[in-house]
This record gives sequence, structure tokens and C-alpha cells, in this order.
Amino acid sequence: LNSRFAAAAGGWNVLLVLGAAILVLSLFNNWLVPAFQAATDGMYPIDMSFPTTPEVIYDEYARYTDHSRRIYRWFFLVDFIWPPLLATLFAISWTWLARHSVSTLPGRMITAGVLLLPFAEALLDLLENVGFLFLLETYPVQHTALAWVTSIVKHTKLVLYLLCWLVTLLFVWLAARGKVSALRARRHSS
Repeated sequence: LNSRFAAAAGGWNVLLVLGAAILVLSLFNNWLVPAFQAATDGMYPIDMSFPTTPEVIYDEYARYTDHSRRIYRWFFLVDFIWPPLLATLFAISWTWLARHSVSTLPGRMITAGVLLLPFAEALLDLLENVGFLFLLETYPVQHTALAWVTSIVKHTKLVLYLLCWLVTLLFVWLAARGKVSALRARRHSS
């Protein structure tokens, strides 16, 4: 995994993955979520509710219309592309930032396996998506145990997602600090 991202972590590839992520995110923000909200009196898809418990899930599903269920299925399809794409964006960006950092910490973290973090988050996101869709497709039958598991998976995913952003901020800070130090060194040597 590390060697594949090291080979792919050129600036153009980072921009390409970022562009794809922006495109998918725009599908959510400009089409799917507004269409879903229009079909369900302003509600967001269950994936975007917080905190999520079985009671919240089934309360929201009770308000879904046939039209909002169809839109949610489209949301599910796009949300199946999003997690691996976001994980790839994190991993390729971290590898690129590590390459541009004077600190050895990003490289050591990558060697220690930090690139697995966004893919673990993506796996949990995909499991959450499948759980929510199954619960919706079988509604009004209530699978309380599966709803709890799906809720726990969702909240665990959010913790990993936060960790991904913290790693990103750390790597950006270390790369920027290195660039600032290099600029200062050039000015002093002039």
C-alpha cells in the first residue's frame, strides 16, 4: 500500500483525486441532498443525522416517502463511491505531504501504517451504508440489533474520520513549516 501511494503521489495525481472528490461531493450537495430534502419536508438522509440511534433511524424512516426512498437509493450508490475515493485522497495527499516535509515524522507514520486509517474509515462507512439501506428496505420491520450495530459503526467511523483530518492538519503544518524554514534560510544566506 505504501509503495503504491509513494509511486502515485505526484502533484497532478493529487489534484486529479481531489477533482474527483469535489465532483462526487458536488453530486451530494447540489443534487442528492437537496432532492432528498424536497421529498421529505427538509429532512437530511439518515447518514447525516447525529446522534444516530435505532429510535432516530426508525423515526426518520417513518417520514420517508416513496420518492425520498428512490432518491436515497441514488444517494446510496454515490455514497458507495465516496468512502474509497476519500480514503484515496487522504492517503495520496499524506504521501505527497510527507515527501514535501523536512520532518521525518510523516514518513515514519506512513511506514508505521497510518495509510490504513482512511481505508479503515472507508470500510466502516461502506458497512454503515449497507446497514442503513438494509434497514430502510426492510422497514417497517425493525431490526433493532442491526440498527444498534449500524449506529455504532457510524459513530466509530466519525472518530476515524476526525483522526484522518488531524493527521492531514499535522502533515500540512509540518510541510508548511519546512517550506517557511527553507525560505528563511535562503534569505539569511543572501
